[in-house]
Amino acid sequence: MVHAATSTVRLVTLEYPPYIQTSDGSLDGVAVRVVSRTFAKLGYDVEIEVLPWARALYQVRTGLADGIFTIFKTPEREAFLDYSQQVLFQQGIRFVHRPDVSLSEDAIQSFNFGAYSVCVINQVSYGSRMDAALAQNQFDQVFRLTRAPQCLRMLESGRARLWLSNHFGARALVNQLDMKDVVEINPHPIEDTPSYIAFSKVQELSALRDQLDQALADMKATGEYQAIIDDFFND
Repeated sequence: MVHAATSTVRLVTLEYPPYIQTSDGSLDGVAVRVVSRTFAKLGYDVEIEVLPWARALYQVRTGLADGIFTIFKTPEREAFLDYSQQVLFQQGIRFVHRPDVSLSEDAIQSFNFGAYSVCVINQVSYGSRMDAALAQNQFDQVFRLTRAPQCLRMLESGRARLWLSNHFGARALVNQLDMKDVVEINPHPIEDTPSYIAFSKVQELSALRDQLDQALADMKATGEYQAIIDDFFND
């Protein structure tokens, strides 16, 4: 039996474009669309509140909220959260470059970047291995800027050969700036971290979690999950 008190499930999250984003007071984002559609298939409405991350975690820890997304899995969090088995999103780091720049999967796996200049956003982490490569000057040149559009413009002008970015963040920005014919996102991941939706153990919603897992698995199998993602980025 599902223990949700009503047909509305209360979820918390953080502002994290393009997964979760607010515009003119309305909530959108590719994760918001996937989560809302999945619960709708189960007959539930969702009430989503965007909070600072620490407060969002507090609310699911104490049972003030039913669930939280998108969230990485850690042993500490598993003590108070029931995680979905289904991965909500693989949050990956990718290189972006012009079509005339060749960067093979072997070069990425071996971290052989000595021939490439790269643009990064100052103070952003790209995973422990890539952070170390940047710190150890394993690139021909590193441009540290403050805003992602600046890196895209550097690719366009040829001043930088590569840009490091969150995969979906890059995809959204490339679409927003209408640069799909100027740059491409390399298909080979540098690092992928699975993120999930998780439910408050205090609320005893493991049955709802299981139902959501099945619905999400079905959506992936039928192509509906990918269609939601593609529709979001093509809007």
